[in-house]
Amino acid sequence: MHIQKTLIYFHGYGSDRQSRKFLNLQSAMKEVEMIAFERTPDTNFKDYMNIAFTAVANTQEVIVVGDSAGANFAYQLREMRQTHGLKTILVLTSPLLNYTNQLRVPVPITDNLQNALVVISQISDALLLLAKNDEVLDFSQYDIYNQPNTVVVYVDDNHQLERFEAYIGYIKAYIGEHNPH
Repeated sequence: MHIQKTLIYFHGYGSDRQSRKFLNLQSAMKEVEMIAFERTPDTNFKDYMNIAFTAVANTQEVIVVGDSAGANFAYQLREMRQTHGLKTILVLTSPLLNYTNQLRVPVPITDNLQNALVVISQISDALLLLAKNDEVLDFSQYDIYNQPNTVVVYVDDNHQLERFEAYIGYIKAYIGEHNPH
């Protein structure tokens, strides 16, 4: 019996559901149903997360991918699913883990968005795709290599991961190795 995989994508700050990374994933993983969650500065984030959770509450094979600020929401969705005993494959690219002390440069994030972001001090069971030349986020305060069951891939790129398409192989391999079934 074939079980349909569903990938939920949370775009980064200043992007949208037509983000290059989401379109690259769609192109490379045609066998996977994909949903990109749109948000605006005025989004009610409690509702936003509940809608995302409900969209895949009855789906067994869920992959959650988040980029930058979207990685924070991807992490939150995975935690919501875990609370309900639902397995989730988590992929975070250039993740915003802590808005208060991780930014290298000022980013004009609204109070509404800032209040919706959680502080993530430890990541477990995930793939982290990090740019060696990230000009926006500082990962020096994190013991990235001592996160439980987490695969860390440092790529020679910037925060935007301009060569994202070249990294999809890492994502596909991780998904294949961590398939819940």
